[in-house]
Amino acid sequence: MKKIAITQRLILNESYYELRETLDVNWGLLFEKLDFLPIVLPLKYNFEEYFNNIEIDGILLTGGNDLNSINQSKESYLRDDFEKKLIEYAIINGIPIFGVCRGMQIIAEYFGANFVKVDNQVGTRDTLNIDKNSQYYNILKKLKKVNSYHNYAIDNLSSDWLVSSQNNEGIIKSIEHKKYKIFGQMWHSERDQPFNENELSLMRFFFND
Repeated sequence: MKKIAITQRLILNESYYELRETLDVNWGLLFEKLDFLPIVLPLKYNFEEYFNNIEIDGILLTGGNDLNSINQSKESYLRDDFEKKLIEYAIINGIPIFGVCRGMQIIAEYFGANFVKVDNQVGTRDTLNIDKNSQYYNILKKLKKVNSYHNYAIDNLSSDWLVSSQNNEGIIKSIEHKKYKIFGQMWHSERDQPFNENELSLMRFFFND
């Protein structure tokens, strides 16, 4: 069974001060379907101890929270800092990284990307136009439509990246690094019920290949 470290969103409790980490319960269902064991990483714990003591096979960066560069807050700053350190550690140690929505955005920003505000990308579904050079082409082409829940899109990427897919308006929907084992997607596989089997196949292929 693959052991996959997973990050959480931060939520500030409003009735009294308490900064909380949360994870959509559907992630547990999705991991069970994938036959992966989720290793949930707390923000205020040295994540290296997890990797030193558990044979972790990969990292999944989840959605939720804007990037601090887009919408400044204590929560976004703390999460950005944590996940960028996690990305750096993963690259140094050859650990695969899979980003979902915000997870893809933090990966892209780590590598120098900028973002632009987009309209009509919340609560919609997109047709994907797949780059035939993608190593995930045979799986991505099976995804007829994917969900969309974001207000910002990648504006630029370095030549180290391949844009795996875009929607019909040219908005980047998935990316893959040409050197490192890093993939990002802007759709939320955990939010579709029942789960899309082709999206599950993409995750299995990424972490098992």
